[in-house]
This record gives sequence, structure tokens and C-alpha cells, in this order.
Amino acid sequence: MAYMLSSRSFTERMIDIEGTTAKVVPKKGSEKSYPAHLYYDCIKVINLKGRTVLLVGNGPHTDYIETMVPRESDLEEPISEILGVLGHENDEQKTPRIVGIATDDELILGLVSEKGLDIERFEPQPGRAYYVATYQIQKVGKHSIERFTAENALATINILKKEDPFSNFTEYLGSAAANLSHGRLDLACD
Repeated sequence: MAYMLSSRSFTERMIDIEGTTAKVVPKKGSEKSYPAHLYYDCIKVINLKGRTVLLVGNGPHTDYIETMVPRESDLEEPISEILGVLGHENDEQKTPRIVGIATDDELILGLVSEKGLDIERFEPQPGRAYYVATYQIQKVGKHSIERFTAENALATINILKKEDPFSNFTEYLGSAAANLSHGRLDLACD
């Protein structure tokens, strides 16, 4: 799972790693400049259904989803319900909410915007990376990178920063990526 942060107006944020979580945090000296909801966990390693799961999100709803998804249920239905109830952010841009969940045998990617809810389940395929972007690319499951190979989380960040369409995003603030393989976590940020 990877997460890239860009913003038109909130340049006082960065990504940091704390344990098994990548967090969007204030840059030193700007802690009081912006509302607390702009700082959140963007990648988390959690335990769902007895499995280790990577969870990614583009806002504080990441923590909400972690606490609200029943531990014994299928993942797609409750995520769809939660995103449907939350809807998009109630800000000027009507910011879509994005959620991604990856396990060894499934990938769920969801986005809710003012246009509605879009959620897809995929079977992980070696070398394929699916992506969405908050404002630029909102069609879940329609965009992927073929022959995507990265040895670790930092290599993932470096590849994505050089690949289209990501290399064309403006006002880039940072990236985080996680790789969970055979019980070993590799988490990186820049």
C-alpha cells in the first residue's frame, strides 16, 4: 500500500512513522496553524479477522474504519456501509474519502465523493498496482500500473514519484508506503 500527500493549501504537513503507523503530522512549528482533523493516520497495520491487514486512508476516517469494522466479518460490506454513511468531507472542496485494505489474498479499494460510492475488491496480482487519487483520479479499479516491482517500501515511493500520473501532481508534500510480506513489515516515508 502506498500513500502520497499533496495539497493546495496545507503545506504545513508532512508524513512521519510511529511504530507500525504512518501519520500525517504538522511540520515543526506549525502545530497550531491548522485544525487537528488535518492530521491523521494514513497507513496502519491492524488485525482484522485474525489476519494482519494494511489499512490506508486519506483522513481521520482511517481510525474510524479500524474501530468500526467487525473483526469477524467480510471486509467489503462494512467498509462500503461506513463510507456510505460518512460521505465526502464537508469542506469547500467536498474532499472524497479514500480507503484501501490489503491482505495476502485480497485488496479492497473504496472512494466516496459527492458523485457517490465506488468500491471494488481485487485479487492481488504480482506486479500490478491499483491506484486512486483524492481529486485527480477517482475511478476505483480503472487505473493500475502493470509490471510494478519494488523491493521494499522506499523503492515503492521512489517508483511512484517518477511514474505518470503521480509525477505530474502539483504541490507534493510527502509519501508513505508499506509492504507486509510473510509477517515482516517494511514501512517508509519521505
